[in-house]
Amino acid sequence: MKRLKEKILNALRGAGKVELVLNTLAQVQDNLLKNYSNPVFNQKDRGKLLKSYTDLQNIVKPLYRFGMLKEDNYLVDAEEEKRKIEDIVLKGGIIYYHYVWHSEDDEKICEECRELDGQIFDMEEEVPERPHPNCRCTVEVVEGEVETGDEDSGEDKKKIPPQPTPQPPNPKPTPKPEPSPQPQPKTPEAQRWILPVPKGHKITSGYGYRMHPVQHVMKFHDGIDINAQMNTPVYAVADGTIVKAEWYNGYGNYIEINHGDNLHSFYGHLSSFNCKKGDVIKQGYNIAKSGSTGVGTAAHLHFGVHKNNLPVNPLDYLPSF
Repeated sequence: MKRLKEKILNALRGAGKVELVLNTLAQVQDNLLKNYSNPVFNQKDRGKLLKSYTDLQNIVKPLYRFGMLKEDNYLVDAEEEKRKIEDIVLKGGIIYYHYVWHSEDDEKICEECRELDGQIFDMEEEVPERPHPNCRCTVEVVEGEVETGDEDSGEDKKKIPPQPTPQPPNPKPTPKPEPSPQPQPKTPEAQRWILPVPKGHKITSGYGYRMHPVQHVMKFHDGIDINAQMNTPVYAVADGTIVKAEWYNGYGNYIEINHGDNLHSFYGHLSSFNCKKGDVIKQGYNIAKSGSTGVGTAAHLHFGVHKNNLPVNPLDYLPSF
């Protein structure tokens, strides 16, 4: 796989299509979110994944604007966006990681764990979960790219032999110390939020620009999609007042809750309501059931957050999935 930095810079110089690079970045971000939800990673490494997601988001937004401005012949404004992107990318806006699987140290290790031991995954790949309930395997996040010797030899990438001590491509005598990042910023509110669905669900599409699954164009996704099956209970993430419980455009059946301090949570594609406008509800109250109403491809929950009437990343407020 061609380096992300090279792809972005080539697109800015006219050597590649911006839409293709945006698609690649969207896929990388999706995989970062899936890995962030994977319990095989420890909390510190999840923080690295979340930071990478945010760093890429800071590139996606101006890159999207650059593509639109150039397409509409606003060349001066497009050049300004280009300089902004180049500055972000060249000053370390992308940090490359790879993931190293470490199997449990046990004589009774199963064949599946034994096969995964030492396997290396690229940052653009989704890492599998632990293969069985009693598995104690972990995955380490290591700075640096996976080197295969040939960017087209995708088959060989997953067959890299185990290495006793994985090193970055340019190893340093002493690893650079860095503060332990938090898995997500804490909310300013006194009450800690809970997940809007029972534990065990996953994020299937993240916050930010993505290829719309129905309209097949790049659009801003103002929340996260969670793989909740039809009629899964949906809970209020915090105390608040129901300000909407109605059909709302492409969201279908939609609920919005005012939590105070200009902070709202919203829930889309619901199959049914268990509340109405004006209800004062407590955290954890079963406000609805998930569904597939509105515009979508299958049953799921669209969950979002508005701060001061603007969308913000829901992962800044939710606990880990």
